[in-house]
Amino acid sequence: MDLIIVGDRGDRFAIEIVNFAKQKGFVAEILDVCKAAQLFTVSIDSGCAIVTPDIPVLLRMPAPSTIREDFDTSFQYGECLATLWAAAALMKSTVINRPTPFSAWGRAANSSVLTSHRAGLSPKGMEVFSLYPPAPPQELVNQQWNVQDLTTFIDTPWPEIPEGEGPYRAHYSDSDPAYEMVVVLGEQAWRCTTAPLEHLQLERQSISIIQRLEMTFGVVIWSISPNLENSTLFRVNPFPSMQQVQFVWHFLAPALIKAFFP
Repeated sequence: MDLIIVGDRGDRFAIEIVNFAKQKGFVAEILDVCKAAQLFTVSIDSGCAIVTPDIPVLLRMPAPSTIREDFDTSFQYGECLATLWAAAALMKSTVINRPTPFSAWGRAANSSVLTSHRAGLSPKGMEVFSLYPPAPPQELVNQQWNVQDLTTFIDTPWPEIPEGEGPYRAHYSDSDPAYEMVVVLGEQAWRCTTAPLEHLQLERQSISIIQRLEMTFGVVIWSISPNLENSTLFRVNPFPSMQQVQFVWHFLAPALIKAFFP
C-alpha cells in the first residue's frame, strides 16, 4: 500500500483519488478512523518517535457528532482517533491535513465568525447557536436568515428547517447571494469559476487563510457582493466534496499525487 485515505468508503472524492493514484501506478486504500488506527504503531527509540508503517496519508474525517448516541461507540472512536492523531502528527511522510497540537481538523470551525478571527480577518455580522432552530432576531433589508443543522450541515432559508436533529447555527446572508470557491493545496490555488474577480485576489487570500488555519488542503468559500467589488469569507471546508472541486480536478488531482510522491 502506497497511500491511505482516512474517511468514508462511499466518499466520491476519496474514490476518485484512489482511481487516479492507480492510474499513476500507486496503490491507495480508503480506511475509516478505527481501521486506520489499528494499522499504525507509534514507538519511541532513543527519544525519537517512530511510526510504522510510515506512508502518506490524506485525512478526511470530519469531527464527531456533538450528540453522543452510544457511550461505548464514542469511547472507542475517541481512542482510535487519539492513536491516529498521534501517528499522523509524528510520521515523516506527507500528511494532508496533518493534525496539530490544537486540533485534528485544523483551526477551521463551524462558526464562520470564529474561523474568520482565526484567519486574521475582521468579521462582521451575527451568528446564533441554539439547541432549537432560532428565529431571526429582526428583519433586515436584502438579508436572509439561514438556519444550518450542525449534524447534517444542511443550510436552509428561514422559515424552512433543515434536515437533522440539531444543534443549529443561524446567520444572515444576502437575499440573492453569489459565491466563489477557491480550492487550495499548499501554495497552489484555483478558482472554480471564470467570473472576472481577478481584482479581489481570492487565490492569494485563500492560500493565506488556509495557512493561518494550520491546514494544507481545503476549499475557501467567498461571498461576493452584487457589484463584484467586495468579498467576504463565508466558510472554509477542510473536507471538500467532489462536487466542490470537480471544476479544477484536472489541476488538483496531479498536484495531490505530486504532493504525496514528490
